[in-house]
Amino acid sequence: MSTIKVDTITDEAGSGAPDFPNGMTGSAASLTAIPAAQLTGTLPALDGSALTNLTSANLTGALPAIDGSALTGVAGTPAGAVIYHAANTPPTGFIKANGASLSTTTYADLFAVIGYTFGGSGSSFSVPDLRGEFMRGWDDSRGIDSSRAFGSAQVDELKTHNHLEGLRSYSANTGAYGQVATSAGPVSSWTGGTYNRFQFYTSATGGTETRPRNIALLACIKY
Repeated sequence: MSTIKVDTITDEAGSGAPDFPNGMTGSAASLTAIPAAQLTGTLPALDGSALTNLTSANLTGALPAIDGSALTGVAGTPAGAVIYHAANTPPTGFIKANGASLSTTTYADLFAVIGYTFGGSGSSFSVPDLRGEFMRGWDDSRGIDSSRAFGSAQVDELKTHNHLEGLRSYSANTGAYGQVATSAGPVSSWTGGTYNRFQFYTSATGGTETRPRNIALLACIKY
């Protein structure tokens, strides 16, 4: 039996003794014997451990599984999102971004987002092939990487520059040596005498590509 504690109960008639309605008995400090008709249900333990007799009529919907597997209408990772995964197999809901050709019906949600941007036609479409690639933000009319189509690939490149290496020698005779400045740089000229110019390449250095430091992870795409 549950006990209801109250601080003060006064008698409406002023007789000095409280009146308890509908058969309620007890003292002002401790009410007991409350008839079941006065309650809308059994009072549960405060920690919920004694909850019983719940019926579907008391609920607005079925209780979902505790692991969330039955949750619906909850926004999650959208189809087409790309992640880098720290394992060599994709997580649940993702596939490798390896250029594979997929069915437009089997992967309908992904196809609705990326279409044939990365290849394919008819009933098949391709996911981007991000293996061994660095991703670059689409310029989108900013002007840094102009004229790039969305989703297009770009080959490696070095910005235009030059290095001057060489030797010049001349014979000490009556010839006069001078340089004339032009828009392309200084041009050597002689009036008489003997002028020799030697040019050479420096030794090759470096590897097979130009790249920053990096770590290899698995590129995946949500389907």
